[in-house]
Amino acid sequence: MTLGDYLKQQRTEQDLSQAELAEKMGVEQSYLSKLEGERSLPSAEILAAWLSALSLKLEDVLTQLDRAYVHAKLSRIPSVDAWLRQQKVQSLVRERIRMYAAVLCIALAVPMFYLGYTQLLFSETVYEYESPGVVLPGEPQDIYHLAPQMQSGGLAERQEQHLDMLKRRKPKILLLSDYRGEQFNRPIPEAVNDSFTRTYYLEETHQQPRWQNTLLQALGLFLGTFGLVLLIILLRSQKR
Repeated sequence: MTLGDYLKQQRTEQDLSQAELAEKMGVEQSYLSKLEGERSLPSAEILAAWLSALSLKLEDVLTQLDRAYVHAKLSRIPSVDAWLRQQKVQSLVRERIRMYAAVLCIALAVPMFYLGYTQLLFSETVYEYESPGVVLPGEPQDIYHLAPQMQSGGLAERQEQHLDMLKRRKPKILLLSDYRGEQFNRPIPEAVNDSFTRTYYLEETHQQPRWQNTLLQALGLFLGTFGLVLLIILLRSQKR
C-alpha cells in the first residue's frame, strides 16, 4: 500500500469527498488527485496539511506502510527522512541495550553458578550436637562425662549415684548449619533462670542438599545460556 492509497482509504472512512479534503488542505482537487494516485510526491508542508486534515500523525501513517517503500520513495520528504533517522537512532539504542543485557546476563551467570556450586552462601554441612542432660547450678558443664570419676563412698552409694545420673539423662539432639566448636553451652529456655544449662557435644557432620544452591546453579546456567544466545544473535544481525 502506498501513501496515496492509505490516505485515500482514510479519507473514505471519514466520509470526505476529494473536493472536501482538498478544501481543508488548501490545495486544488486535481493536485490532491495526483497525490492519492502517487503521481506526485508531497512536500513536507503539504504532507503535514494532508495529515492534519485527516487528523493523523506522521508516525502512525508510516508504521502502516512497507519500510522498503518508505525508504525508497518517501525518504525524499524531509519530515519522513527525519522520522527514519529517529527510528534508526532508537533502533541502535535498543540494540545496544540488548547487547548490554546479554553481557550482564553472562557476567551474573558465572558468580551465581559458582556460589551455588561451592556452597559459599548456603552451606550444606549439618553439624549434629548431642546433650546428655541438664546441668544443674554449681555442677561442671561436663558432669555427665565426669560422673564416674566423681562418685564416692561404698559400692552401694556409687551404684545409687550412678542410677541418679542415669535417671537425669535426657538426651537432646541439635542439627545446626553453623559450627559451634567441639562443645558449647546453652541455657534452657523453659528454666526459671540461666543457671540450668545443657552442654552440647559435636557427634558427627552430615551433608544435606539445599534447594538454594540448586536454584543458584540453575539460574546461573539459564542466564549464561540466554546471554550467550542473545549475544550471538545480536552479533550476527550486525554483520548483515
